[in-house]
Amino acid sequence: MSTSNADANDLESEYEALLSFMYLSPVGIVRSDKSGLVDMMNPLAAQLLMPLVKGGGIENIFDSLASVAPELRNLVASFEVERGPVCENHRVFVTPARDGAVVLACSIIKVGANLLMTVLTDISRQVDAERRARQTESWLAGIYTSVNDFAFFTLDAEGCIESWNPSVGQLTGFAETDVVGRTLSRFYAHDDIVLHRSPAHIALTRDEGWHVEECWCETKSGRRYWGQILIAVLREEEGDISGYSVVLRDVTERKVTSDNLARLLTTDHLTGVLSRAHFFEIAGSEVARAKRHSRALSVVMLDADYFKRINDTAGHQAGDEVLKRIADEAKGLLRESDTVARLGGEEFILMLPSTTTNEAMAVAERLRVAVERARIDTAVGQLKATVSLGVASLSPANPTLEGLLAAADRALYDAKRAGRNCVRGGFADPTDVDCSVCEDGKASETDGCPATATENDNSNSR
Repeated sequence: MSTSNADANDLESEYEALLSFMYLSPVGIVRSDKSGLVDMMNPLAAQLLMPLVKGGGIENIFDSLASVAPELRNLVASFEVERGPVCENHRVFVTPARDGAVVLACSIIKVGANLLMTVLTDISRQVDAERRARQTESWLAGIYTSVNDFAFFTLDAEGCIESWNPSVGQLTGFAETDVVGRTLSRFYAHDDIVLHRSPAHIALTRDEGWHVEECWCETKSGRRYWGQILIAVLREEEGDISGYSVVLRDVTERKVTSDNLARLLTTDHLTGVLSRAHFFEIAGSEVARAKRHSRALSVVMLDADYFKRINDTAGHQAGDEVLKRIADEAKGLLRESDTVARLGGEEFILMLPSTTTNEAMAVAERLRVAVERARIDTAVGQLKATVSLGVASLSPANPTLEGLLAAADRALYDAKRAGRNCVRGGFADPTDVDCSVCEDGKASETDGCPATATENDNSNSR
């Protein structure tokens, strides 16, 4: 074989080896000229870049990354050395820097006067882990700003308190005999005990390695304070969970400040209940928690009856007073763990964790009666108002938040069709319209029953 043929074969073998390396590499590799014009890339690089080009071709690496990393082109242009690393593990956030962000590490090497090799690696999981670590470090740093406002103790593998030290007594007033063998609920405020809170906190800690919960707590003497509880898993050498470490902190002062800000951002300015936007922010988590722990969850959707008529005859200021009174009556009936929000106009919704359908129907009926009995002071005198309510519960038929709300909305319309001022469940047969206003469930014009309203009134009442 001639020398020229041997050299050609060697070059071909090297080229095939380069291709094999690129295609089998666990990272994305792109070869381009100095301007970014691509002449070779492996499948993983194409996969990582494809979301950025929105279905188009990947002809220029800098154009493909321009929307998320426009600085790369300038880095290359300003790199005057003929060979060497232009950048190493430069982080490119493909999606916004939040939970679940897609992040690439980009390294560009100049291997010739007009030849670049770009290496792309998906480091999303690493960045998420770093975020969690920073969150933990920040939280722990906050704890040690004062040695007088936190207590440290441990739980056994079943979630019962197994150790005590003086910091517990200093913060809570409880002696060792008061707490050892008890669960975290020992520290909760008596009027704010949610049955699932302690086991749910432990379950989330097992899943994530650590978890933070905040709730109202109470000292032995009865002083309420806003407690922040951090639980971290303790493991044996084999990896089995042996118990948990707990830091309990009094963060009441911080809560007062943050609550004032949160109130402005998350509440309806007129009624003081949650805003529609904030309700939907938390509702999904409530549904997920209920499904994860196989617990009941119900919602009550309610609407002020003939609200347009109130505005038209008494004025919008009087209508505002009616809405505020409905919200106040709802808040007065609910527990700390329940939620009431204004969905818009005259429509409200209650979310009731750990509440069965029958229990939610009872809550809805109590609210209906409370509103009906209320005498609402306005600038034009006292007014009376009623509400119609629809109830639905999480179930195989309503397994999602969207399904739950749709079922409650159907039940609310059933209550409207039944004559208003009544409660209907999402499970009810639409033909079963026993009206709680009218005697024997029958509407009559002589009774003054709202069910006799005209078609136009019905169309404007929501």
